Amino acid sequence: MNYFYFFAFLGLSVLILIKPITQSIVNKFLELKDVRPLGYITIFIGLLCLLTATNQNDWHQTMWMLVTFIIGVLLVMRGLALLLFADHIKSLVTKIFNNYFRWMIPISMMLVFLAFLIISRDYLGPEKNIEVCQSDEVIDVFCGFKNPEDIVVLPDNEWLLISEFGGIDPFGKDNSSFLKLFNLKTKRILDINLTFGINEWGQDSCQRDKNDSFNTHGIGIVERDDGRYQLGVINHKPRETVEMFELIKKDEEWGIEWKGCIEADPTIYLNDIAFFKDGTFYTTYMFDRGLTWNRWLLDVLFKPETGHVKYWDGKSFSILEKSFGSQPNGISLDEDARTLYIAYNTGDSVKSYDIDKKEIKNTFFVQSPDNIVIKNDSLWVTELNHQPGDSSTCIESIACSLPFTIIELDKNKLEPVKEYKVKESAFGLPTVAVPHNDYIYIGSFHADRIAYLPIK
Repeated sequence: MNYFYFFAFLGLSVLILIKPITQSIVNKFLELKDVRPLGYITIFIGLLCLLTATNQNDWHQTMWMLVTFIIGVLLVMRGLALLLFADHIKSLVTKIFNNYFRWMIPISMMLVFLAFLIISRDYLGPEKNIEVCQSDEVIDVFCGFKNPEDIVVLPDNEWLLISEFGGIDPFGKDNSSFLKLFNLKTKRILDINLTFGINEWGQDSCQRDKNDSFNTHGIGIVERDDGRYQLGVINHKPRETVEMFELIKKDEEWGIEWKGCIEADPTIYLNDIAFFKDGTFYTTYMFDRGLTWNRWLLDVLFKPETGHVKYWDGKSFSILEKSFGSQPNGISLDEDARTLYIAYNTGDSVKSYDIDKKEIKNTFFVQSPDNIVIKNDSLWVTELNHQPGDSSTCIESIACSLPFTIIELDKNKLEPVKEYKVKESAFGLPTVAVPHNDYIYIGSFHADRIAYLPIK
């Protein structure tokens, strides 16, 4: 609705400056002998706006609901005025048109201001101070992480593998980061043991110095046809690569052995990875390096195509047809169903893609989705219930309490099955929701903790 009001107010700001159009509308109004039907219709629409705006207890904390409420009040007042003071209103309209641009230019400027205000803000409620990492009455957290951006369940179902995110432009510095293990029984957090093997699953030309740092992002695991577990990690440091590791369990703990890397275009950023069982994979190209904060805000607003999905066939990358969109982020593959699921972050959508037909099957609106998790017949995605302007207070904070929603979707129809709405909690800015056993484990691109909720 924020985008609806944005474009509606912008369009209206232009329309009222075109005098011939507004003159014809006003002339029809002035020619009406009985304005009461118009007054009743206006009041009816106003009451609908009021009912729509106030159907939630905390409606006043959401920008579009507050705007809808104000519009409803103004429409009801306008309808009553038409019923009670029709002649006076016609006289006032005539006077305004005698000094048309003196009135319309300031009104047009006000509408432009309101349009950008609405698109920059959404959440108007209180923000909780969560600098101290501890659970609260809304959500439970585990502390000791740094930007736990992606999470996968390891094959023994006893450990989570968590990718900590070091940051990319324009959202932060290119800091070093790597992977951590989290034991679901003991609640222990461990640095994963890394060893270096032969370059078996990467390019011959792609080598890594053992002393080089990583900046990890999206991760994916597949059980290969030979029974080994292959881990792919999107990495931004010291250059853009897809790093390959073998997952190996020894003495009840997991370790990884480096098995090669694949170099990506150095002018772009990748985000996530989804494997076939033969080790080939899809990855999302988000946007070009050098993106500025202002340009990103424009992308959020106008949703241009900034990237696409790439396919690695074992030798080279190719572009997946009809996968272009506004900041492709999370990606997940159902190999048996021959379906790929793609989250377009600034495109506010999750899409299912038919691999064989090379076309989009279904689309579902989600505000700023990130990673996608497949569990049985469902997809699990996160949704940010705020606009970019709301998060300015979060930049320098350890963690952020802005509201969000965890959404379970039917993976075939892309229709919602269940939603978990969270606000004023000890967690925020979610990126991934992983259902496992009786809980949903949630990661974040800006936090020192992961969170978990009971599955209802």
